[in-house]
Amino acid sequence: MGDGSRLYVCGTNAHSPKDWVLYSNLTHLPRHEYVPGIGMGVAKCPYDPADNSTALWVEKGNPGALPALYSGTNAEFTKADTVIFRTDLHNLTTGRREFSFKRTLKYDSKWLDKPNFVGSFDVGEYVLFFFRETAVEYINCGKAVYSRVARVCKRDTGGKNILSQNWATYLKARLNCSIPGEFPFYFNEIQSIYKVPGDDSRFYGVFTTASTGLMGSAICTFTIGDIQKAFEGKFKEQATSSSAWLPVISSRVPEPRPGTCVNDTSSLPDTVLNFIRSHPLMDSAVSHEHEKPIYYKRDLFFTRLVVDRVKVDMLGHQLDYTVYYAGTNSFCLVYLKMENRIVGNPQLALASDARYEAIKNDLKFTVGFTVESPQEI
Repeated sequence: MGDGSRLYVCGTNAHSPKDWVLYSNLTHLPRHEYVPGIGMGVAKCPYDPADNSTALWVEKGNPGALPALYSGTNAEFTKADTVIFRTDLHNLTTGRREFSFKRTLKYDSKWLDKPNFVGSFDVGEYVLFFFRETAVEYINCGKAVYSRVARVCKRDTGGKNILSQNWATYLKARLNCSIPGEFPFYFNEIQSIYKVPGDDSRFYGVFTTASTGLMGSAICTFTIGDIQKAFEGKFKEQATSSSAWLPVISSRVPEPRPGTCVNDTSSLPDTVLNFIRSHPLMDSAVSHEHEKPIYYKRDLFFTRLVVDRVKVDMLGHQLDYTVYYAGTNSFCLVYLKMENRIVGNPQLALASDARYEAIKNDLKFTVGFTVESPQEI
């Protein structure tokens, strides 16, 4: 938080979520440094430690230039209410609440339907959330899980009468990670997402087949340009409960365009707020870079991903490599290396010194890793 001298911590607290602010040396703040809004962790972190959730502390770009926590988690013990949430915004000097919390619509499957969150990022004017969920647009044909990216504007203060406590800029789109062909083979379930620190242009994700079927995994990349393109495209709607989901014709989309960042969302007309309330889903999926996965393999289930970029001096020439570290559900680490070629699509090969390193699971823990230094992961 802030200059790095403080840590924000939120935990399940025996199915009663609670949050704290501590010094970075893990000691408690004195009473006179109490941070307003801290104590109750509901909607900030889950009730159950087994739940997939995400949270992000955002210092800049929020209403009133006040810091806030953005989260994606379960807001009820029963797990019936899943939420993308921003905390109340308080003046840290006076303790006064300046802006109330914002959240997704409660119990509305068009907004969220049993999501499993895998990551969130602060990018420009928006906060992006990555998750997998039951696909509402497929429900008339059966049951399927799709991967999503959703975004909210950091300046969002909700509507005046409609969506007053909800996001007025919430949109979501499907993520397409598939092997191309006349009948594409889809890896529908995102398991992990990664962005190289300092580079907001590209996101790296691991996707799998359904856990109930044949096992397979893929690594796909998405550019911020392709994500923006999907959000600037057509909206998707279902006219009646028995109708197919179809794109909304442009003449029916109100102005200003729903989902666009504006200085004051409370000034948005009711036509825009009503439209975004019922049309949060985009018609087009976000295309993966290079029109195919970076890497895919059968009988492997990736669960986590970290990416690093390195330069290698070879015969007087500097070659740029992207290195992928993918964790599996059997607690192994797969190491993949790709040369970033100037011409043509990047080629990926299993590195000659690839290792599958078993991680002991003697204790219950959350699998995760980061690139700490050129020598450590």
